Amino acid sequence: MSTATTTLPAPPGFDDSLLQQLRAGHSADQQLWLSGYLYGLATAGQATGAALYNAPLPQPGQEPRRMSILYGSQTGNSKKAAHQVAELARQQGYAVAINDLNEYPAKNLKEERLILLIVSTQGEGVPPTAAEEFHRWLHSARAPKLTGLRFAVCALGDKSYLQFCQTGKEFDERLEALGGVRLQERAECDVDYEDIVEAWALAVLGRLDSETPAAASTAKVLSRQAVATLPQYTRKTPFAAPLFEKTQLNGRGSVKESWHLELSLEGSGLTYAPGDSLGVFATNAPGLVDEVLQAAGLGGGEPVVFGGIAQPLSDVLQHNAELTVLTRDLLNNYFSQTKDLRIKQLLDNPADLKNYLWGRNLSDLLADFPAGLPAQNLTDILRPIPPRLYSIASSLAAHPDEVHLTVAALRYEFNGRQRAGLASTFLADRFETGDSIPVFIENNAYFKLPDDDSADIIMVGPGTGVAPFRAFVEEREARGGASRQPGKNWLFFGNPNFTTDFLYQTEWLQHLKRGTLDRLDVAFSRDQPEKIYVQHRLLERSKLVYDRLENGAYFYVCGDKNRMAADVQVALMQIIGKESGKGAEYAAEYLKNLKKQRRFLEDVY
Repeated sequence: MSTATTTLPAPPGFDDSLLQQLRAGHSADQQLWLSGYLYGLATAGQATGAALYNAPLPQPGQEPRRMSILYGSQTGNSKKAAHQVAELARQQGYAVAINDLNEYPAKNLKEERLILLIVSTQGEGVPPTAAEEFHRWLHSARAPKLTGLRFAVCALGDKSYLQFCQTGKEFDERLEALGGVRLQERAECDVDYEDIVEAWALAVLGRLDSETPAAASTAKVLSRQAVATLPQYTRKTPFAAPLFEKTQLNGRGSVKESWHLELSLEGSGLTYAPGDSLGVFATNAPGLVDEVLQAAGLGGGEPVVFGGIAQPLSDVLQHNAELTVLTRDLLNNYFSQTKDLRIKQLLDNPADLKNYLWGRNLSDLLADFPAGLPAQNLTDILRPIPPRLYSIASSLAAHPDEVHLTVAALRYEFNGRQRAGLASTFLADRFETGDSIPVFIENNAYFKLPDDDSADIIMVGPGTGVAPFRAFVEEREARGGASRQPGKNWLFFGNPNFTTDFLYQTEWLQHLKRGTLDRLDVAFSRDQPEKIYVQHRLLERSKLVYDRLENGAYFYVCGDKNRMAADVQVALMQIIGKESGKGAEYAAEYLKNLKKQRRFLEDVY
């Protein structure tokens, strides 16, 4: 069999003599490196699918070291972590191929020899949408034996969920079961993940370099400065944003309590895009601090050390320690201090544990299982207050140097006592005009407007889930112009009552009048005897919804994960099955493809 070489014509103005010099003076491996390097320069910031991070130029006779990094991300954190690890690996002499699991060909896995897998978990143990199909395939009978593979897994999650980092655990166990060799114990990251990711990556690279010291000796020395420079204000160094406007959106007599807040970002240099979130660091209510101290039998003036800083216990409880949410991790820590077998029984029974964690806070735990812990021992079991993330409700193009939020104050009764969410009631009750609060921008890479402004969008956002869609419509209006053919913007909004709960009613009607909102369908569930929700309105508009999807529309859902989002998916599959005439199986495949194409996007909680 003969082989043929195809020569592409050079672009106008290209100096072919330079190419000849490069070919003559370098080995095949070096030429391969150079091609990737030049491609990376030419496509910086534009890459899709697999992105190649090239290693330092291989020396003559030195085999280039290669690895693949696979990531599965819902909001973009796993993607950011993957690029953080790739930069560290590149500095250590590796050529790294980064692949989004949403686009990674599963059949390629059996050819891999070294992979680092970074994946998040959504809610209670659910894989991110981008990793669903790969996760299902890997756990099926079709998955190949992976006896030649070495791997390590970094799992991202949130300890407020019972099944913390479950997707990462499942990938880790399955890769080993298929014959892969684990290089490093799985890392499990809470919401603050950067330091743990870095430590895990350095441990993996250190293990690899101990196996190939000769290759490692030619690599650059790793340091924290190897990671790309971060913006001035981040999760670790938040910006103190002052509040300049605060308005309650619900009318008198509403069962809801929703607030519109406008904060200044002037002087911060912070930027955001519609679909991003604002991270907010709130403090605990003084009343809850008093309840915890009473249940603990402590006065509050006891000196303790938390996060390496010495301060009175009451200051830690109000400003630094999470009190409003119970987690499995917290109960484990409390059991290690108390040895109370009743707690162990809860930990050993997932159903009972889930029931116990719901609705309770730290004062409940201390009252239910009194132990009389010293102040420092109590402090040692607590985690720092994690930031709360809120979908941004404004377009920076429409509101320069500002960020707007739509916040529902969470208040409920449990066991005869009033309870409250941490950040939502802080913003509602204790945050006033002129006050400042630490904030940062959390990019959501997978909840964005289409790049094509002519594409239609369908937005489903009941309650405060409407927040990002206010930003979407403002952004599209700001981008508009006579030379553009704008896509149609269609909003489905729902809440209990028309007269008290039509959030941003005046703005939506103005958008309709100007044409920046093409359609508005509303569902006020308690304005008639039968309950009507957004999924019912979708079904009523079945044909038009399907026609727009067939025409390339993007479909967005924001709001309650447990009921609303699931009901909307069911309604959408009914629409597809009915209007296509091809039934439920076709509808399920259609929806799966929408997700894979990132035309069905969710920001649910």
